[in-house]
Amino acid sequence: MAFYIKVRKEVADHLKVTTERNRTKDGAVLLWQADVARFPGDTIFDRAAYAGGTALTPQAAKEETDGRVKHPAPFSLPDWLGPETANGEEGRV
Repeated sequence: MAFYIKVRKEVADHLKVTTERNRTKDGAVLLWQADVARFPGDTIFDRAAYAGGTALTPQAAKEETDGRVKHPAPFSLPDWLGPETANGEEGRV
């Protein structure tokens, strides 16, 4: 099954894919599975967690972009993307 990975904009900026990916109503960016393939982890869920995000089904991702969710999926700034890397410097990815 395909998943989208909901992450903070800073993660998408770091990967240089922000302008090509959809946004959710709460300001997150929906990455593709291929975007996180280089992240450590055995599963898409592990890689999503490494990115500070959550793996979403296509239906859940659509609901997030439309703003039709009562409790949006959580996302956070990952530890490896601190203030110094969020501004464009190289991170540990």
